[in-house]
Amino acid sequence: MPHIVIKTISGPSQKQLQQAAEQIADVINKTMDKPKEYISVSVEEYSFDTWKNVYNEYIKDKNNILIKPKYDPKIFE
Repeated sequence: MPHIVIKTISGPSQKQLQQAAEQIADVINKTMDKPKEYISVSVEEYSFDTWKNVYNEYIKDKNNILIKPKYDPKIFE
């Protein structure tokens, strides 16, 4: 029963977010063999100014980040 959360800086349209969510659900279905009716995807949008808080809480120094961002977090200071 995977639940995926997309945390992003505000900007993508609702259509783009919906397409991303559907494609992510398809990938989970295919790669993890999870039925699509068991997969949920949510979106949390943040302003550029508050992204530093997201980075510090959910990304920085976390061992469960499988793909690390390649941006310099100092850009949010």
